[in-house]
Amino acid sequence: MKILLLENIHPKTVEILRAEGFELELLKTALSEEELSTKLKGFQVLGIRSKTQVSERVLASNPHLLTIGAFCIGTNQ
Repeated sequence: MKILLLENIHPKTVEILRAEGFELELLKTALSEEELSTKLKGFQVLGIRSKTQVSERVLASNPHLLTIGAFCIGTNQ
């Protein structure tokens, strides 16, 4: 399973997910709606923090996406 992690998700999370055998791609920043829609192709999981906005368009263009994890205290989605 492929996981896209945005916005500098904590290194311990990365360590745990890799130890469980997940394939990860890490990005330090949030992506625009268009960038995120394109980048998610081929990923089943998205990990975000508070800057990333997951719009209806992003979800509609990525029906293969199984789940989104919010690695933050709060997010305004």
